[in-house]
Amino acid sequence: MFSAVTQPVISLFQSWAEKRRPKGTEFLLNQKKIFIFPTAAGWAYLLLCVVTFLVGTNYQNNLIHAVVYFLVALGVLCIHYTFLNLSGLRIKAMKGFNCYEGDLAEFSIHLSSTSSRNYYGLRMGWRGEKLSECELEAGEPQGLKLYARSIKRGRFRPGQLLIETRYPFGLLRAWSWLEPEISVLVYPKPLKGREPDYESLNGEGDHPGREQRGDDFAGLDEYQPGDSSRRIAWKHFAQGRGLLTKKYVGNTDKRLWLDWECWPELGTEKKLSVICYWAQQLEHQGVKFGLQIPGVTISPGSGPNHLEKVLIALANYPSGNYRAES
Repeated sequence: MFSAVTQPVISLFQSWAEKRRPKGTEFLLNQKKIFIFPTAAGWAYLLLCVVTFLVGTNYQNNLIHAVVYFLVALGVLCIHYTFLNLSGLRIKAMKGFNCYEGDLAEFSIHLSSTSSRNYYGLRMGWRGEKLSECELEAGEPQGLKLYARSIKRGRFRPGQLLIETRYPFGLLRAWSWLEPEISVLVYPKPLKGREPDYESLNGEGDHPGREQRGDDFAGLDEYQPGDSSRRIAWKHFAQGRGLLTKKYVGNTDKRLWLDWECWPELGTEKKLSVICYWAQQLEHQGVKFGLQIPGVTISPGSGPNHLEKVLIALANYPSGNYRAES
């Protein structure tokens, strides 16, 4: 019975609050976006004022009345300063950084002020996540890193951003909910699985092949964009002989392919996780590799940019969009 009465009221309040919740990438906090309400300490403070006033009235003690009026005036000033500790703040969602499934996604937030006031005791965080504390001095913008736990592979939006303060005495809480239009890509969680069955390559055509291990050193080549940093001859570079890469016998024209059909026994998500694992391993070993999954083919290559391109393709599956975002 009680829930039947309160539920419409709660729904009405949530609908009203939703309209006041701004969306975008940059926000300026003002009276339309800030909520303020007493804390538990604030209600106790108000109760103290009422009881003290009744005591003063009962005993007709003007000194007690003076104390009550002072406490009430202090409470009114507290409302003013708590509100001002959020009003005038400018919040800008800068960018997010891609991560692996289950990891904390990092988001960069920029804080600045349109006033000459300092801001103290600010707390910010995504809904359901731990809040970070910060302060902002007048005329000195500040960057803040916030984290949200990624839930599953694909496009991840952290949701609602909370900023609050209880400055100066903790009697009131002023807060605002924002909805930044910011997102990241969540790569599959790397999962060690069976090594794919590669076939040898004779250098003619584009067929899957296996990198020969234990090849002998065969000299140096000029560095080409996309070559692995692990094969760079750093000693020669330090001697001023230019950027060269180490060449090994039998390594030329050899390529590896991470093919979707190499793991027919696995489901979609596990298969993506295993491919992700082997992509990391091959990049770590400095081996050039390509990706072949339904809807996407990425030519063999190496280096951080190539690995990122592969990971983005895995994160976006089955959309097939593997273009790296700026």
